[in-house]
Amino acid sequence: SQYLSLSQRFCLCPPDDLCELKAELPGLGDGLTDKERESLDDNEEKEEKEVEVGNGEKGLKEEMGGKEERAGDEEREETRGVEEEEELEELRAQVVQLMLELEDAREVSQRHEESYNELQGGGCVWLLEDERLASANQAESFTRQIQRLQAQLRSVQEELDSLEEEKASELWEAQEELRVAQEEVQELQQAAEEAAAERENDIALLQEELCRLRAELQRLHNTTQEYELELTTLRAEISMKRQCREEQEQTGTKVGGWWDEKFSKETAVGKIFKAILSNGEVGQLKDKCRSLMDECQTLRNDNQHLAEKLQLLEQQRDREEQNGQKVDEEQAVKAEVYMSILQTEQVTHQVDSSLQKNLSEDKAVNLEQRSEELSEVFTLQDQLKQAEERASQVQRECEVLKGELVELQGLYESSQKERAELEAELQRCRAELDRLAGRKAENSCPPSESPVLSIPFIGMVVIMALIWCCWTELLS
Repeated sequence: SQYLSLSQRFCLCPPDDLCELKAELPGLGDGLTDKERESLDDNEEKEEKEVEVGNGEKGLKEEMGGKEERAGDEEREETRGVEEEEELEELRAQVVQLMLELEDAREVSQRHEESYNELQGGGCVWLLEDERLASANQAESFTRQIQRLQAQLRSVQEELDSLEEEKASELWEAQEELRVAQEEVQELQQAAEEAAAERENDIALLQEELCRLRAELQRLHNTTQEYELELTTLRAEISMKRQCREEQEQTGTKVGGWWDEKFSKETAVGKIFKAILSNGEVGQLKDKCRSLMDECQTLRNDNQHLAEKLQLLEQQRDREEQNGQKVDEEQAVKAEVYMSILQTEQVTHQVDSSLQKNLSEDKAVNLEQRSEELSEVFTLQDQLKQAEERASQVQRECEVLKGELVELQGLYESSQKERAELEAELQRCRAELDRLAGRKAENSCPPSESPVLSIPFIGMVVIMALIWCCWTELLS
């Protein structure tokens, strides 16, 4: 019963408590021989070494388990942990069975020893031979069981190595995927920054072009206003010239009527003044003929002076007729008047010729000025039309640029959204990895101790079985 309880506690307790279990059974060492005590001491030393090796292996296994935990799948680990626990339970059951068999073998060996001692006194050699054969058979069976347990131990170790390699490969793949995702995020960030810089440059260029086009449009508007102002001034000048011409024509007709009233008689002077006044073209002269108008005014003053002289002569003739003066004096006066009239006629012809000449020149100048004004008007109209076309073209270009700007803004917003989504996805992946790593670190420590601790325990059992076999061989 003591051996059975000891085997059960061996299966349930870790190797560090083996010394305590041995201390609880003080009567166990009293029934052993010196060789058994030496073998037990050697076994204890080996157990301590195995425990140290197991602790080292435990640290390595924990490191390996930590690496496996950061990259493994939780469900697969749980299923594998359950399978390993089941296998360990089976191994524990087998170890318990072996311990029971070992205890039975010890009891049998004790009985055999007692019988051997009895046979030494009685001399039954053939019984010893049978017991030796039975113990040899039991040793062979124990050896086969030990070999089977060693094979199972190797298979479990190989399976653990394969699991470690698989977890290491999965961890490496996860790290590679994370690195690739980080590189993609960096590339996307760089592309987004480059696109933003290009869009800013495009926007700056478009703004500069828009400012330049606005300045040019303003300049065209100013030029158009200047041309319109010039057209208005030209129209005002033309209307003023027309008014002046009409006023001059009206003034000429009034003067002609006055001279007709004064010189209604068919005299040579009246005919001359009628011929002079019949030229209504004097009123058609423009402001540029002021000098000629001044000459005309002087001539008119002279004519008025001559008219006054004629009036005086008529009065004098009336008086001479009344007084009976001589005809010679009258002829002399008439000759003098005739000479003055001839001089006046010559001056009038000169004035007429100069007026006609100036009028023709004024007409030519007016035609040239009008043609120039018309050409300027047409030019201004063409320039205005070109300015309007240019303004409409600039407006269309502005609309196109605004559309492109809207498209660029849409692309920028979409790229910003994609960047935010990628960053959120990356943060989510990192949080998921951290969460999985923390959960694996918490959940995998207690189950990882059982396989690490069970391996040295199984080795200890195997060593004890080998020692017992050797002891039985020595006894035989």
